[in-house]
Amino acid sequence: MNLRALPGKISLKGKKVLLRVDWNVPLSSTFAPHESLKLERSFATIEDLLKRGATVALMTHLGRPKKYDARYSTEDLARLAHRMSDICINFLPGSLERPKELENIRVVLDKAKPGSVYLLENVRFLAGEETNKPALAKAMASLADIFINDAFASCHRAHTSVVGVARQLPAYAGASLIAEVEALGYLLAKPKRPYIAIIGGMKLSTKMQVLEELLNTADEVLIGGAMAHPFFQAKNYRIGKSFSEKISSAAIKKMLKRGNLVLPKDVLAAPALKAGAAAHCVAPNKVGVREIIGDIGTGTMMDWATRIKKAKTIVWNGPVGVAEIPTFAHGSLFLARAIAARSQGSAFGVVGGGDTLPLVMQSGMSEWIDHISTGGGAMLEFLANKGKLPGLLALKDKGGVK
Repeated sequence: MNLRALPGKISLKGKKVLLRVDWNVPLSSTFAPHESLKLERSFATIEDLLKRGATVALMTHLGRPKKYDARYSTEDLARLAHRMSDICINFLPGSLERPKELENIRVVLDKAKPGSVYLLENVRFLAGEETNKPALAKAMASLADIFINDAFASCHRAHTSVVGVARQLPAYAGASLIAEVEALGYLLAKPKRPYIAIIGGMKLSTKMQVLEELLNTADEVLIGGAMAHPFFQAKNYRIGKSFSEKISSAAIKKMLKRGNLVLPKDVLAAPALKAGAAAHCVAPNKVGVREIIGDIGTGTMMDWATRIKKAKTIVWNGPVGVAEIPTFAHGSLFLARAIAARSQGSAFGVVGGGDTLPLVMQSGMSEWIDHISTGGGAMLEFLANKGKLPGLLALKDKGGVK
């Protein structure tokens, strides 16, 4: 899918731009490096708009509130973004669903000096956001002359701030959104082979569709984490007290028949999932009845490293162990380093997912990976649906400045 960027030579002096970003990050005193990526990748687009003289109104969601909740206000987010970028970002409160407050917001933007930036309140506070309500889309569109979507991580949601408003204004893709689509689009086109996909995490149900698609397109699909447990059970392996999601046995057995599905050769099991637990490597069919699987084993690490070294294209989403506990993070960190090392060589490596990015950063080799996607769910749905995400389809064939 070819997404149009705003033409570079167009002056935006006197124009108002509504920019959808995905700044859904935790507001804490311990802001981790991987959490800053979503903000950092938006700054280039904002700075470009400011150089052209635009007034910019930013929209984002924060958390999943269903109504106003001060804990999820974007006011602190505006201050955080300002500290990170040196861009003066003004918080502009008010609900777009209340006529008087909408008019106040509109007046502020109309009177703003060219080069001003405002961050609107959390779009998830709006009742019509998740239902793509036409009236809300019109309210959003009334604030600006142009809409730009730079929020790949939100493009799999048919929400008003992603889809509805894009159909009301001349709409373009932002720089970071285009970069995401180009990198992930490579995986859908003609990736160099061998092409290896590594999928981990806890819930298999949320990744069944993408697994089926990857089994059709990748040469090998390596499955780790608790996602592997239903496959172990389908092979009549006992997994002790390990978590295992209930999935249709017919669907699992059908996948097991595919010659390119690869499960761990061994696992790291322990009596409890806690730091310093007495863990040991064991074959998947030898896990004790009172044990819990917490990571892939060393034999699997060596096996998968050998496969990675031969790969020309690699995609990874989801940790292969309980990585928030150091004792069970070794497998995921090992993979991060192996993928990074291969990516710096002759392979094209893509990594994504909110639980995966911290591991990549912790590996100390993140700069070697060709592309780090900030969209976990969006990345998987992009691959599963051949790039056809609601937010991207809404931008298709749009463009122009009114």
